[in-house]
Amino acid sequence: MKHLLKICSILLVTLLLASCGPNRTQEDIDKALNDDEKTAKPKSLTMWVDGDRQMAFYKKVTEDYTKKTGIKVILKNTAQDDQVDNLSLDGPSGNGPDLFFQPHDRAGDAYLQGLAAEIDFTDEELKGYSKEALQALNYEGKQLALPVIVESTAVVYNKKLVKTPPKTMDDVEKIAKDVTDKDKKQYGFMFDAKNFYFNYPFLFSQGGYIFKEEKDGFNTNDVAVNDPSVVKNGERLQSWYDKGYITKSANQDVIVGLFKEGKVGMFVTGPWQTNEFKEALGDDFGTATFPTDNGKEMKPFLGVRGWFISEYSEEKYWAKNLMLYLTNKDNMQKYTDEMQEITGRTDVSSKNELLKPYEEQAQNAIPMPNIPEMSQVWDPMGNAATFMSNGKDPKEALDEAKNGIDEQVEIMNASKK
Repeated sequence: MKHLLKICSILLVTLLLASCGPNRTQEDIDKALNDDEKTAKPKSLTMWVDGDRQMAFYKKVTEDYTKKTGIKVILKNTAQDDQVDNLSLDGPSGNGPDLFFQPHDRAGDAYLQGLAAEIDFTDEELKGYSKEALQALNYEGKQLALPVIVESTAVVYNKKLVKTPPKTMDDVEKIAKDVTDKDKKQYGFMFDAKNFYFNYPFLFSQGGYIFKEEKDGFNTNDVAVNDPSVVKNGERLQSWYDKGYITKSANQDVIVGLFKEGKVGMFVTGPWQTNEFKEALGDDFGTATFPTDNGKEMKPFLGVRGWFISEYSEEKYWAKNLMLYLTNKDNMQKYTDEMQEITGRTDVSSKNELLKPYEEQAQNAIPMPNIPEMSQVWDPMGNAATFMSNGKDPKEALDEAKNGIDEQVEIMNASKK
């Protein structure tokens, strides 16, 4: 959860840094990745790895890679959140990695700063990877990484209060009405409705979009967060406050606590607390995909983390080879079994039944826009949700959100000129 929620605090990308990175031409890309002249094996490759658990896992995997290729893999424990800033300093001096690990919402930032290399893959090489995950790691038609982890939200529920997970939003409202008992501080259905990450599928289930998605990227001048369908769903969201299904004080931490105490029938969250909930509720804990809404599938945000090649790497051919090895079917099956996370491959499945709904939902989710302008969306949409919880007309609140996004994006675009 830490990685996904930190998107809300991403600062404006310093686009002028793009001029500091190495120049890219298609000839350079082809030569680095595909020319036979570059296939001479290096003595070593370096990976920046995020945290102790990944260090332990990749130590075993890279030892196998070394046995197969003779190439030593040097692992350096470098926090994911520090890697882009560190690479901008270490890359030019030759002290950076060949591979680094990032969430997809930093892809555009890293590319524009000249840090992430564009990679050419064949169709055969990309077989087995989730199309949605690959799309998330693609910036303006340029594939920048291969996926390791995918995350989306889904529904968790307490079987003592909710016998069968809801199939439709009508079911959700019925459960909310039947199970909610304010005197007992018991709720049938709750979620962090003022957080755009969690309320996105409820607001955008019938239409609308953040930025219009076009063939080679997003049109940041076309924002539809106040589409009539979104406004209508905003009115429904507001009605849940009026009916007492959700409360103004219900943030994620509060809901998690109530759920573990057995006071919440179901709520929306991600896979990161699965073990914690299983420990608290035992066999009463269940997970499920989102219900349908007026006949349409609800699609939450998709977050993806994966391996990137540094633009400063002098061994891009073998960095790509290592990247493909790390994310192949066998190694990603080992990853999900050991790390209990969902991978970016559709031919790999978790053996944990509680994670399977998240796997299924991840294949029916919307990748968060990976462009710098997305940083200007979180506050206006969060404010709109807060205003709606306090009784403000949803159309006015969402109109204000659109205007705020438009204004800030215009400022960002002006800084590029």
